[in-house]
Amino acid sequence: MEDELLPREKMIKNGIKSLEDYELLALLLDTGTKDESVFDLSKRLLKEYGFRKLFNMDYNDIIKIKGIKAAKASKLLACFEVTRRIISDEVTELKLDDAESLFKYIYPDYYLIDYEILTVIYVDHKLTVIRKDKYSDKSKDMIRMPIKDIIKNSLNIDAYGIFLVHNHPKGSLYPSDNDIKSTIDLLNICNDINVHLFDHLIISRGMYYSFSDSGCLKLV
Repeated sequence: MEDELLPREKMIKNGIKSLEDYELLALLLDTGTKDESVFDLSKRLLKEYGFRKLFNMDYNDIIKIKGIKAAKASKLLACFEVTRRIISDEVTELKLDDAESLFKYIYPDYYLIDYEILTVIYVDHKLTVIRKDKYSDKSKDMIRMPIKDIIKNSLNIDAYGIFLVHNHPKGSLYPSDNDIKSTIDLLNICNDINVHLFDHLIISRGMYYSFSDSGCLKLV
């Protein structure tokens, strides 16, 4: 249909930033269905889900959406993954020697994520990453800190130290009572086995709270 060429023509004439959200999505989807034009499909997806929710879907989730089959799902997922990798490529060589460098390193993993993820980062004596584990459960608002697993993994890989990161996608930037208790419990155990717990970051809305900078990492 001639109408489906309009976003391309608009982009060529005025630049990609001139396109509305639904026009950008229409370019990715390329075609509609027998029941909807590509523009109607794009508008419906944005109204029902929005870019953020679509960004967080995996293949099995997105293929369940009416009007989205394998080809369209693949295009969307490829676009979202390219975005993640561009952001990640900028920070892969960072040395984790303070809260700001830790935030820059890990933020791509939390970009547009709307559920809680706990990341455990194991480092060597040069503070370079040797392992990164993630824990999440989309059905729950809070992730339990797996202290036994963290200690076991630290010993198995002879880690020099650990950084913790988790997000509060819908809540306060500051730690909950449970965040503080579980962190201090881990800190005490790490001290006993000579593994350094360097910091615990909480990420929310593009900002971070550092346990270390705030003086919260104290043995009890």
